[in-house]
Amino acid sequence: MIDCLVDGSPSQSIPTDDRGLLYGDHVFETIAFHHGCAPLWAWHWRRLTKSCTVLGLPEPDESTAHSECVSLCPPQGSAIVRLTVTRGSGGRAYFPAETPSGRRIMQARAWPGDLERQRNQGLALTVSPVRLATGSVVAGLKHGNRLEQVLAARACAAAGADEALLLDHLGRLVEAIASNVVVELNGAVLTPPTGRGVDGVGLSWLRAQAAVGIEEAELNLDDIRAASGIMVINSVAGIRPAKSLDGRELNPSARCRIWQQLWNEELS
Repeated sequence: MIDCLVDGSPSQSIPTDDRGLLYGDHVFETIAFHHGCAPLWAWHWRRLTKSCTVLGLPEPDESTAHSECVSLCPPQGSAIVRLTVTRGSGGRAYFPAETPSGRRIMQARAWPGDLERQRNQGLALTVSPVRLATGSVVAGLKHGNRLEQVLAARACAAAGADEALLLDHLGRLVEAIASNVVVELNGAVLTPPTGRGVDGVGLSWLRAQAAVGIEEAELNLDDIRAASGIMVINSVAGIRPAKSLDGRELNPSARCRIWQQLWNEELS
């Protein structure tokens, strides 16, 4: 079975002068497909087109991109497709070509086998020693420069945790390594301000549901440590509760279980 397409053709390689490879000059979406359908496709596509506009990347044709993604997925069961749009080749060092060629890359991978366990039993969280830079012109975008997340993932693995919470240089909660964060604190349900981290598709969908009330708020380390519950959310893994934070036990709330049921009914 073909698991990778480059500009629509089966391939496992890209040119060595691709600007996505050289400079992280690309955007991407990681999309869940179930039985050949992506329930959150429209949300992903809106974010992708916004990211392309901000970075000046050529926007791929939606119908073509969708067809290529579907072609990589099994007709039954679940799979994940990463859709990457690079600026392509050309230009002079950091200076891109005036009219970029663009390159689209579709990569499929199998559905993670431990997601159900994580959703049911929860994750061991840690607060990462890696601090994120915020206030960038690319804040909120799913762009290709993810070195901070790579370093955070290394530190998370070394700590024996499943996922890490990331703060910025001012000590404010931003996001998790690959998810947005929702904190239950003193009866309120809170998430960091939009655009502080990646504008997550999963969290955006959840906040749009009529029965869900999530407020934006500044959250610091003391808030995180005082939380009665913490959830991490992304468009593939869904809603996963924390079972612990740096050794302190936490229990999934009734709210978390209700949201998980809503997610399963609408998106699985």
